[in-house]
Formats: sequence, C-alpha cells, structure tokens
Amino acid sequence: MFHFSTSSLAALSKCHPHLQAIAQAAIRKVDFKVLDSTRGRDAQERAFNGGFAKVHFGNSAHNYVPAIAFDLFPAPYDWKNEQSFIDLSKVILPLPEQLGLQGVDGQPLILRWGGDWDMNGDIRDGWDMPHFELHPWRKWSKKSKLFED
Repeated sequence: MFHFSTSSLAALSKCHPHLQAIAQAAIRKVDFKVLDSTRGRDAQERAFNGGFAKVHFGNSAHNYVPAIAFDLFPAPYDWKNEQSFIDLSKVILPLPEQLGLQGVDGQPLILRWGGDWDMNGDIRDGWDMPHFELHPWRKWSKKSKLFED
C-alpha cells in the first residue's frame, strides 16, 4: 500500500470531499503525488504565463475552494512517461462510480481528465495529463467560491 507525502496531503486537504475520497481510494492501488489543487489569482496567472494553464484566474477549476480539480503525478516520476499518466487515469476515472459518488445534479459523478478533454477516449487532445476535475466543473463552481490569495 502506498501513502501520501505531507505536501500531497496538504494539497489534497484543499480539495472537494469527492476528490479526497477518490485520491484516498486510488493511493491504495497506485503510487502518485498530488501536485496541485486550489490556485489563487497569483498562482493561476503564473501557471498561465508559464504555459502550464490555458486560462486566466476565474476560468479554471483550480481557482475554487474547495478545489474542484487536482493535478496528480504518477510514479515513476517522469514527465515524459505518458503511459504512467494513462495508467493512473485508468485507476482514477472508474472510482467515482465504484465509490457511489453523486454529481452536482444527483446523477453519478463524472470526472474529466486533462488527457482526454472531450471525453471521447482519444487522448490526442490531451495536453494536460496530470489534471482531473469534477464534471461539469462550472456547475460545481456554483457550490464553491473563488479562492483569492
């Protein structure tokens, strides 16, 4: 069984309870780090300016508290190992159903993965492999508040 580092636990503590439950279930199966969850204005603009985000503050699922998105980094820790991100997604994506989690509309919870933005099973549109978000995140954002740092 794997376990979270102190920094992963700190990031995870800022997440929506559904994301926390998903991560806690996943860490029993596969090793990974929680890199990011809630991003305030400054952090989001740094991510945007550095090319790590495509949107400004207020237009990201990371900009809310509790966070309605998190970024996960699978072991072995190699940014070029695309297969490790795919393998992690295969563990993470079924968990909402396995855990019986409900979405914002009372239907089964759906996660959207940054490795397959349009959710059609084709990862060619997936430029953000670490990213997972409650879907649709804009509906979830109405139950959260913007995180101003």
